[in-house]
Order: sequence, then structure tokens, then C-alpha cells
Amino acid sequence: MRSLGIVAMALLIGAGGFVLTEFFRSQRLADPTDRCVEAASSARQAFEAGPMARGGRRVEELTAPQRVETPEGAMPGLILCRGEARFSSGAQDTLWYALVPAAGGDAGQFMIHAAPGEMGRRSILALR
Repeated sequence: MRSLGIVAMALLIGAGGFVLTEFFRSQRLADPTDRCVEAASSARQAFEAGPMARGGRRVEELTAPQRVETPEGAMPGLILCRGEARFSSGAQDTLWYALVPAAGGDAGQFMIHAAPGEMGRRSILALR
């Protein structure tokens, strides 16, 4: 009976440790590079909701995105990402997208803006 109690206590301590570890792990913010990867499908949707997609241009394929250093003067908290995209027209270009902190939102909530090419990067960085 005594050994059964010891096993039960060991299981409870192990389960408690697991729960605490998972709790603290869920509280930390994701690495910005991870956020770029997580937001890739949302960036595709953001692009396809814009004016270029209304003209028939769609993102067929998007390579693994990378986080890009945000230049000085950009909106505080902005996470800038890029991925190489192949469009429905057959053209290939860089798809730039940014995770912009939501105004008045909780920490970790972002809006996504996406645009192709160097002009797209400039328009994203011009966000205020």
C-alpha cells in the first residue's frame, strides 16, 4: 500500500510539472521568424484580397518566408517578412508582407499587409 502511495505521488508531481511547463511555454511570445512562417497563408489571403488579385493575379506558390530586418523609421512593432512567390501569370517575384500590430488590440494581434516587388516593400514600410 505504501509503494502504491509513492507511485501515485510521483505521478502527481510529474503531471504537475508537465502542466506548469506547458503553461509557461504557452505564455512566451513566438520568435519573429516563426511568426513569418505562421503568417504565410494569411499573407497569401491578404494579397488575394487586394487590387492586384482582382485583376486575376493569384499566388500559386510561396517559398518558406524569412524575417527581414525592419529599417529605422518603420512603424514600431512591425515584423517584415519576405518569400519568393510564383504567381498565376507565371511571373516570379518577391512577396513582401508585414505583420502590423493591431491598433488597440491585445499584444500578439496583428494585421497583415502583402504586396509584391520592391514597390510592395516600400508601400508596406510607408504604413504609419
